[in-house]
Amino acid sequence: MNQNLSISLLLIAFTANIGCKKYNQGYSPVNPSPEKKWTVTTIAGDGRPVFADGSALGSSFKDPLDVAVADNGTIYVADVLSHRIRKISGGQVTTFAGSGTSDTTNGNGMTAGFRLPNALTIDNNSNLYTLDIHDPRVRKISPDGFVTRYAGTGVEGFADGLADVAQFGEETSGITIDDQGNIYVADLNNHRIRKISITGQVSTVAGNGHDGFIDGPSSIAQFSSPTGIVADRQGNLFVADLNRVRKITASGTVSTFAGGDSSGYRDGQRREALFSLITDMVIDQDGIIYLSDGNRIRKITPQGLVSTLAGSGAGYKDGDAMSAKFYNPGGLGIDRQGNIYVADINNNRIRKISFQ
Repeated sequence: MNQNLSISLLLIAFTANIGCKKYNQGYSPVNPSPEKKWTVTTIAGDGRPVFADGSALGSSFKDPLDVAVADNGTIYVADVLSHRIRKISGGQVTTFAGSGTSDTTNGNGMTAGFRLPNALTIDNNSNLYTLDIHDPRVRKISPDGFVTRYAGTGVEGFADGLADVAQFGEETSGITIDDQGNIYVADLNNHRIRKISITGQVSTVAGNGHDGFIDGPSSIAQFSSPTGIVADRQGNLFVADLNRVRKITASGTVSTFAGGDSSGYRDGQRREALFSLITDMVIDQDGIIYLSDGNRIRKITPQGLVSTLAGSGAGYKDGDAMSAKFYNPGGLGIDRQGNIYVADINNNRIRKISFQ
């Protein structure tokens, strides 16, 4: 896959959302030991841009775009150019769903088809929900791998209503699920944030369909290119919108939570911070947001303080988080222990950021 296409796919990659707490531990006054720090490791993929199942580090991916983590630690990967959903468990990478043919066939496991799967989220019952770059539907994969349509007709457009008649834009780019089981979709082409309720009703949460960065009530607010999306425990949504993080309150009011009019890399408080190109986000139980931005993983506290967690320039390097390198990190996942998982697109690997 050429670099330009890979970069364009970054704009439509999206996220998993499973909460966890973080604990810091420094030196012990009785038994001194090195202070804990964030460390980056590779957990799957040998870097070759091909399809190959097998041992985790001997397997291969073809531009993995997103990851989702189940409660039991199983990791699922949207492997876009292999047209498959892959599974990492017990030190092995296997194909969970997808025949490898670019189509939209429903069915069991490897009899199903995906075009370009790009975003994943997972519910408390280990059901996966997927988005696809060229299939304007939300699909559901049961824990045993059976693929069905969950919402959308398969025809590109915009229509709220019952899930089986609702329409989404072709490039839906971010997906998450809240504690009640409602699903939220960043509908990039329609410049809207959509909701699929647990009763199967699709509605518009915010956005009037016009391209822009207007804050305010949901009916007048505008989004430009919404991608990653997460929900906190207070019912707020946070949306990655190019170089900004937007916030939607439970009452539907949209504001800019962090980032400004300029693009770049600058840590700091809320609007003084700068982002380059945010692709995906995850959130932990404390409300801390982690996001992929260019070749870095950034962090935003609930108070709006932005810092860099890991990464610098493009490349591939494990180790200490600040010296580690990524090459176009896309979708993120987070487990209950606070480990962050990164679909490192151009490195064709799945990376893990842990506090140890």
